[in-house]
Amino acid sequence: MPDRTVELRIPASSAYLVLARTATAAMCARLEFSVDRLDDVRLAVAEAAALLLGDARSDADLRFTFRPREDSATLDITIEAATVHSQVPPHDTFAWTVLTALVDSVAAVVDDGSVRIHLSVSPTEPVPV
Repeated sequence: MPDRTVELRIPASSAYLVLARTATAAMCARLEFSVDRLDDVRLAVAEAAALLLGDARSDADLRFTFRPREDSATLDITIEAATVHSQVPPHDTFAWTVLTALVDSVAAVVDDGSVRIHLSVSPTEPVPV
């Protein structure tokens, strides 16, 4: 089966986030997410990108990787940027709370000066805890 991974690189500026939201919507539509779920995922991607933009280096790009799982309709999304402080976003903020409520799982890691936020989303909404 062919690799269905899609990668998007944009300048680390909020002016370009519309491209990431559009790519997110397209990937979710290909996987037959409902319109409500698609909107949730699009918002989550924008929120994760905003968390990285606050500390992104001035010359950085935001890199979005959309990887559908072969065995299901689940979509794994990674948002990455080179940052000034190389720290994961704080988990005790309203933004992080919103992000975790919109997706099935979220994790953030630091690797060689870049911060990556990993999202995993399925076509159905997560059950609130």
